[in-house]
Amino acid sequence: MGNRPRSAASLRHQSFDSNCGDLRVRGNAWQVHEKYQALARDASSSGDRVLAENYLQHAEHYYRIIEAIDEAAAAEQRIHGDTTSPFSQQPDVPSGYYTQAGSIPAEQPKAVSQPGSPQPQPQAQPEATVQQRTPPSTAQPSPFFTQEEIDEQNAEKSPLAAAR
Repeated sequence: MGNRPRSAASLRHQSFDSNCGDLRVRGNAWQVHEKYQALARDASSSGDRVLAENYLQHAEHYYRIIEAIDEAAAAEQRIHGDTTSPFSQQPDVPSGYYTQAGSIPAEQPKAVSQPGSPQPQPQAQPEATVQQRTPPSTAQPSPFFTQEEIDEQNAEKSPLAAAR
C-alpha cells in the first residue's frame, strides 16, 4: 500500500471485529455501534443492568470512532476545498422572481411583436411603502413588570406640577 495516508472516505468503510465476552460483532463503525446499542437495550429489558452498561460502553467507543471519522472527513473537505453540499447544485433565483407579497407572479402571455411595431416598455416597479410602527401601549400588562412598577415608571416620566 505504500506510505499514502488513508482518506476519510476509506475510513467509513473500514471493517471492525469486536469481541465482548463470548460475543463477536463485525461490521463498519456504524453497524457495530448500532449492534451494541441493540444488545444494551435487550440486556436492559431482561433486567441485567451490568451487562447493559458494558454494551453501552462498547457502543460509546464506536460512537467516538464515528465522530473521529466525521471530523477527518470535514478536515479533508476543508483542505481540498470541497464545498459541495446537496444544495450547491441548485440554481440561483433570478432577481424579480418573487412579487413584493412574496409569491411567484402569474405567468403572463408574451405578445408577439410585429416588425416595425413599437416594443412594449417594461413597467415601473412601485416604490416600497414605509409604515410607521408605534410602540406598544403600557395599558396592556407586561410579562416582566407588575402594574405597580409600570405606574411608578409612568409617574416618574410625568412633569412635576403642583397638585391643586
